Amino acid sequence: MRRRLVALLGPMLVLAVAACAHGQTLALGVSGALNGPGTGASPAAARVSVRVLGARAGDARVDLGLAFDGSAQLDFGVQANTTFGPLGNLIGEGGVSLRTDAQAQGELAVRGVLGPLALGVRLSAFTGDPQRFDPLALAGDARPDFGGGGLGASLDVSGRASRDVVLQASPEVYLVAAGTAARLNARVRFLRAIGRNELSLRALGYATPHLAAIDAALGVGLTVKRREAPDLDGAVYLGWSPRGPSPGATVGLGQQLGPVSASLSLEAQPFRLDVPPYRASLGLDVDLGPGQVHVRGVAAAGPAGRAASLGISYQLPVTFPE
Repeated sequence: MRRRLVALLGPMLVLAVAACAHGQTLALGVSGALNGPGTGASPAAARVSVRVLGARAGDARVDLGLAFDGSAQLDFGVQANTTFGPLGNLIGEGGVSLRTDAQAQGELAVRGVLGPLALGVRLSAFTGDPQRFDPLALAGDARPDFGGGGLGASLDVSGRASRDVVLQASPEVYLVAAGTAARLNARVRFLRAIGRNELSLRALGYATPHLAAIDAALGVGLTVKRREAPDLDGAVYLGWSPRGPSPGATVGLGQQLGPVSASLSLEAQPFRLDVPPYRASLGLDVDLGPGQVHVRGVAAAGPAGRAASLGISYQLPVTFPE
């Protein structure tokens, strides 16, 4: 392991030098994870990383990162804009993560506007769950936890039914070793339903591979619009899964506390089968010198066990005249 770490430090230094020449932001980070029994992961793990964020390459923006947590990981991402016929302005995004322990994931996404609809298409391929590549993805739901590899495709559709009513739907399909799985997230948003605030009807659904099990839920949400602070968002759900009917709730908020920008997300959705049903995340951002310190803590609990991760990074803007 020591030889692998030494071999990784050289490319990390080269990456840092490249950031000073071409990058927008240099980020140095450390994180640690604690995994409870049943998760299938080692009880504790540490990770160090260095990233270049928003480097310009022609008309594109590029992110590049290296990390080490016992195995080395290379991350590459790119975003670019172009125009294409009736779709007008298109935003394309791509990313790949490659690890020396034979794990990898990649995504390709395109989004734009077609008439009254905002559309987005995303294709993905992966050999493991998101937290294998980013411990802080533990409390997210970017894709279901399959415990292995697969292929995925998703479509995001959004359009206005009227001036104050927005319809959104995000169907997803995954092909994994156990079969085909599907997931749906849909909302009907009523803008300015209560003053400046927004009400929404929400629907969640997930079918495990081969339709072995299904969960579904309906919810009502409230988004409080604040003029000089992040929105407050909360929702209550009534869901069903093979474990029976159950209620659920989510809340997300952000607040400026003096020099600290804080964010908190809590989710209790015991009916969900695609991700851990209980998830929490806390973020703290504070200016320090020429850069900013970012602290992120996440935790999740479910039938597979409990896990938590804490990450700290320092992001330093680096700007040079062209």
